[in-house]
Amino acid sequence: MTVITLTTVGFGEVHPLSPGGRIFTVLLIFLGVSGFLLVLNQLAETIVEANPTAFFGRKRMKQKISRLSGHQIVCGYGRTGQEVTSHFKQNRMEFVVIESDPSRAKRAEDDGHLVIQGDATADDVLESARVEKAAGIVCALPDDAANTFITLSAREMNEHITIVCRAANPGSESKMMRAGAHNVISPYIICGRRMATAVTHPLVLEFLDVAMHSPAKDLRLEQVVIAESSSLVGSTLRNANIKQTSGAMVLAVNQGGKLITNPPPDLVFQSGDELIALGADEELRKLGQLAIVQSN
Repeated sequence: MTVITLTTVGFGEVHPLSPGGRIFTVLLIFLGVSGFLLVLNQLAETIVEANPTAFFGRKRMKQKISRLSGHQIVCGYGRTGQEVTSHFKQNRMEFVVIESDPSRAKRAEDDGHLVIQGDATADDVLESARVEKAAGIVCALPDDAANTFITLSAREMNEHITIVCRAANPGSESKMMRAGAHNVISPYIICGRRMATAVTHPLVLEFLDVAMHSPAKDLRLEQVVIAESSSLVGSTLRNANIKQTSGAMVLAVNQGGKLITNPPPDLVFQSGDELIALGADEELRKLGQLAIVQSN
């Protein structure tokens, strides 16, 4: 009766129990109450450690991810992945990060990114990142085999997605291209070229850094697609007066899959042409309007 009273289980003997039955009942009460208190303690610790705000924040994050379309997916939040997301954020692009390491996933979440903690080579993880609706995916994992596997899965789920892979070994580039990657980038090759350019052509490298990676400077490179409704369609580069109208300078044109650098003045623009232009933000914005708006 002392055990029944102290544990507040509210148990009462309907029929008198034998001494053995009472011992069994006492043990059962102790085990039940101890188990309940243990579960309650673990639940409290989980809530304290997880932070209720973070818990509900993750729920809102999943809801945001479920509504994404035309976004980018970044697989891996190492140094390469962090640089990629920094560029995406600077250009106000929607993206989601997939990271298997809990500490890196937490860092990406703290940086304000949409994050899915999981293995990017798993189809269900790619599906949770809405790969079928994504515009592009960056495979930035340090493992070439994993990046190739992601490429195969992403290409199967979305045949129109643009895939860019990181390759640590030169021999992996051809395999990734055969798997469906549009571009394969080797950090070691790029680093070596930049270091050589820094010695042989330092001013060229400084200009490219300003145009590509310096938000402090009012100058950058941009890629603009000419829409079917644009007044540029059917016009030559000379007659379009892009420099006079917008202020931006056209450096190259991708026409029919062929990249034309330093395009000639008599080049005729077509619908779907991609212009690579250099200019300030306002100049590039005006060029973007020219590329989609029909003249009056």
